[in-house]
Amino acid sequence: MTITWIPESDAPKPGEASNVKELRDWFERLPKMRALIRQQQERISSLKNAATSTTSGTSGAPGRSGTSDKVGRNSDAAMDAEQHLHELKCQYAEMQKKAIEVAYMLHADPAYIKRSRCLILYFVEGKRQAEIARIVGYSKPCQVSQAVSDGLEQLAEITTELNLG
Repeated sequence: MTITWIPESDAPKPGEASNVKELRDWFERLPKMRALIRQQQERISSLKNAATSTTSGTSGAPGRSGTSDKVGRNSDAAMDAEQHLHELKCQYAEMQKKAIEVAYMLHADPAYIKRSRCLILYFVEGKRQAEIARIVGYSKPCQVSQAVSDGLEQLAEITTELNLG
């Protein structure tokens, strides 16, 4: 079973400053990239299945089947898709690294450490709020949501000078 991360809303939260919205959007690139990687993996699987399966269709030439051409094209497409997947994974690793660096800018006191941890678990690792609450030590999942919001606000203040692109 695949669990898909779904953002709460694309609309800014009430009272959320534009730089906080920009930072939230920057972090939300991670779940979107994970979804792209999953789609690419599914595409590769489909192409490999098509490349290894045989059909009874013919190309129209007497005594010749069209299967070999179809297999060759699907095999080439699978190799191209695997190369693209590799590139996506490299981009994702860089995005994760930068997101972790930014999230850990909050390390100043224990509350900030929990906020950093929540940001990383939520955006980088794609975990659900209930699971994060258990890991971090919050009694309620709604505390994770608040920690993420507070962490983004604090990071927005810190990172206004940084170019995160």
